[in-house]
Amino acid sequence: MEKATIEHFKNLFMEILSEEEVFEGALLQPASLEGDEVDIVSVEKENQMDFRLKARTAVYLKKVRKSLQKIDEGSFGECEDCGLEISQNRLLARPTADLCIHCKEIEEKEENQMVHKNRNSVKHAGRVLPIEHLEKGFHRDQNSTSDFHVSHMDYQDIVS
Repeated sequence: MEKATIEHFKNLFMEILSEEEVFEGALLQPASLEGDEVDIVSVEKENQMDFRLKARTAVYLKKVRKSLQKIDEGSFGECEDCGLEISQNRLLARPTADLCIHCKEIEEKEENQMVHKNRNSVKHAGRVLPIEHLEKGFHRDQNSTSDFHVSHMDYQDIVS
């Protein structure tokens, strides 16, 4: 990567850090919970948003500092997985990117597969089981007031 481009990103990161220090100081302390129920709920929502904003900002600042460190080490713009150069267009869109677009797409596909796999399973006795294992243990009970209950089964019947 050209020296001028690296200098551009370094200046960008330094500017972000200086602006974020001002921003962090502007975030208020959690508001006290006073008033009626509606006021309390409203204040709690504001406090939650402030907390999430602070957490996101902290994560982003960590990425900015990591990118500055990479500039100092001479590895800024290199993909952490494959070692190839990250395209300048990707860095302009996401300056803190540490993966090339190809490796990032692979990572996202793996994450989506894991999320999909977790959605199709449930926890039973501390173990994650596919839903099909538990479905055979549910049946409608004509004498029960609830719609469904779990029939009495041996644990091995459920996990097999």
